Amino acid sequence: MLQNCVGLSRHCALNKAEYMNWQINFPEPISQIFYQQKLQWILKTIPPAEQMKNWLAFEMDKEDPCGIGLFDFRKSIPITNPDIYKLAAQEIWCTLTVHNFDSAEYYKSYWPITKHVCLVNSELFSKNTLPKKNAELTYDSDWEKLGRTPSGLGFEFDIDNTIYHPNKFLDQVEKLYEYLEFDDFQPDLISAYYSKYIELHV
Repeated sequence: MLQNCVGLSRHCALNKAEYMNWQINFPEPISQIFYQQKLQWILKTIPPAEQMKNWLAFEMDKEDPCGIGLFDFRKSIPITNPDIYKLAAQEIWCTLTVHNFDSAEYYKSYWPITKHVCLVNSELFSKNTLPKKNAELTYDSDWEKLGRTPSGLGFEFDIDNTIYHPNKFLDQVEKLYEYLEFDDFQPDLISAYYSKYIELHV
């Protein structure tokens, strides 16, 4: 969800090769047409209520933009999608999900200026929502010990204290934009996405 929030920025690409290519080739100047198109793509990641169990089928594919998955990263092979290198040339960021911090070491050989965003205090939200998406999923109580980014290394996004409070959530996303040095935080766009997302998670 946060990847989509920061993906709304002109400084960050969405996690789909087609959308990444579109952004690389978008003509200047960046306009509201640009932001509205990104928002429409992001809204498509929210399934109808009756499709909550198929949540993953609606998400953007984190492996699609790079053309390789985690285990390929471990082999230190070149990224197969040349648009990744065009992103770097245009100083556009992209995002990757890492469920265990130790895995992050493999990405630094590709992106040495990696910035870390760690989800903290997420037990309540996870226990409320994971069963709606997959009956076999449970909250991983080892997350705090095994998975999380070491304290102080990056931006810590507090889930349970903000996710059900629109103003607090927007304030924290704005701080995240500041941490990433993105200068185009637009609360109306974030709210349009957040409101539809949170409807399915209450």
